Amino acid sequence: MAKKNATEENIINVDEVYTKTEQFVDKNRKALTYGLGGIAIVVLAFAGYEYLIQAPANSNAEIAIFPAEHYFSKDSVELAQYGDGFSAGLEEIMDDHSGTYAASRAAYMVGIANRDAGLFEEAIEAFDQVALNDDVIKPFALAGIGDCYTDMGDYASAEAYFADAASSADDGLAANAIASNFHYKRALVLIELGRADEAKDELANIVEEYPNSRLFKTAQALHASL
Repeated sequence: MAKKNATEENIINVDEVYTKTEQFVDKNRKALTYGLGGIAIVVLAFAGYEYLIQAPANSNAEIAIFPAEHYFSKDSVELAQYGDGFSAGLEEIMDDHSGTYAASRAAYMVGIANRDAGLFEEAIEAFDQVALNDDVIKPFALAGIGDCYTDMGDYASAEAYFADAASSADDGLAANAIASNFHYKRALVLIELGRADEAKDELANIVEEYPNSRLFKTAQALHASL
């Protein structure tokens, strides 16, 4: 990935879903507010890999990413992304600790930084490197790609990624906290695509399945306006 300076970025809060997708819609549409012996050998080999290789790799990666995540949490995105001369930056962690959970988080944060700097292709490349086996990071990474395509004007691609993000969130342990965000994003893009009936279905899903969501009343009102 080409290393480019990114503007400073505020950390995503699960409860704050007002992103560039909603901003675009607000600006352009006032009405709209993811044998047994052989098996035993495989299992033992996997256990050995986890114990002897993967566990130490994850431990080293967590140590490496700590300073970068600290910088990111303080909105010092450049230091987080490229390092401070002493500790590794997120991009280096992505390369040096590939396959670890820390590398996946690093890829997600690099995606955020590049997306908000307007470096959409680079952001998509970073989001694509997020391991898709996490209940929270996976849907946010998919939605991050959707945000990039929205800002690039490719609403068809954005809709597909928001749909994947919503589906992934629905199946995850954090569904009640995050899933409605992605259904709402998809509904907004469906409206832009002229697919109002499908948008209404998405909004109805929020109302029916996530009545405690912060977006409940917003989804209800938008559904009634279509």
